[in-house]
Amino acid sequence: PITRMRAASRLLLLLPSCLAFTPLSLHQGSVGTRACHQLRFASTGRAAASNARCPSPAASAAPAANISVSKTVFKEQRGNLDLVDTEKTLAESGFPMAPEAMISSAQLFIEKKYGAEDTDLLAPEFQFIGPFIGPLSRDQYVSALGGSLNPEASFPDLTARQYGFTVDPTEAGRVWWFARPTGTFTGQAFMGAEADGRRIETAPQCFGVLLDEQGRVLKFNMGTPVDRTAGNSGGLGGLFAYLYFVGRPFPFRECKPFKQSFQMRAFLAIGNLLSKFAKKKET
Repeated sequence: PITRMRAASRLLLLLPSCLAFTPLSLHQGSVGTRACHQLRFASTGRAAASNARCPSPAASAAPAANISVSKTVFKEQRGNLDLVDTEKTLAESGFPMAPEAMISSAQLFIEKKYGAEDTDLLAPEFQFIGPFIGPLSRDQYVSALGGSLNPEASFPDLTARQYGFTVDPTEAGRVWWFARPTGTFTGQAFMGAEADGRRIETAPQCFGVLLDEQGRVLKFNMGTPVDRTAGNSGGLGGLFAYLYFVGRPFPFRECKPFKQSFQMRAFLAIGNLLSKFAKKKET
C-alpha cells in the first residue's frame, strides 16, 4: 500500500509525459507553491531544492485574457437549430489571424510537445486548465515539464490520433480538436502490470487552445472525455486511463470510472417516484 501511495503521488502531474495523448484526471482547483513542488516531485521523483524555483501563490496568474466576439451572425435559425455563419462571425471578431494560421499555431504547439520544446509558444498570461486540475500559470506549467513518466515505453505504438481541428467563431482566437489515443500493451511492465498484448483505446477527448494576436497560447484546455461509454479505459483519460486498463487503478474517485453519487441516485429516485405519483393523479 505504501509503495502504491508513493506511486500515486507521482500521478499528480502527467503533463510532461502524457500531454500528447490524454487528459489529466486530478483534483480540481488553483495550484499554489506547495502544489507546484508536489507536481515537480511527481514528475521528477526528486524534491524541489528550494521555494525559489516555484512561483509564489501571488504568482498564480490572473485568468488569461478572453478576446470576446462582439456579434454572432447566424446562417439559419429553425427550431433548436441556431446555425452560426462561421465566416461572417469570424470577420466580426476582428481577430487578425486567419483560421488556417490559427490551426497551424495549434498544431505547432502540439508538435513541440505542448510547449515543452519551445516555451516561446506560451504567452506570458498562459494558463493550463484540465478537467480536474488548474488553472496553472505559465511558470507552474513550465516548472512541471520535466518528468519522465510515460506510457509509451509500455505501449510502443501509442498514437494520439488528433483530428477535427476547427476554429470557434464565437470566441476569437479559439481552436478546438479531438483525440482518440490508442496503443498496444506490448512493451515493458506498466506500474507493475506485465504486458499482455491487449490494445487500449481511450474515450474521445476534446482539446483546445486560446491564442493571442501573435499566435501564442493564452490558454490550454487539456482533453476532456466527451463519451465515457466509448473505448475500453473506463471513460478515463490521462494516465488514469492506462492504470484502469492494466488493472492498477489507485483507490480514489478520479482514478475510477464514473459512478453516480448517493445524493444523485437519491435525487433521481425521488424524481421518478414523484413522476409516477403525478401520472397516477392524472388518471
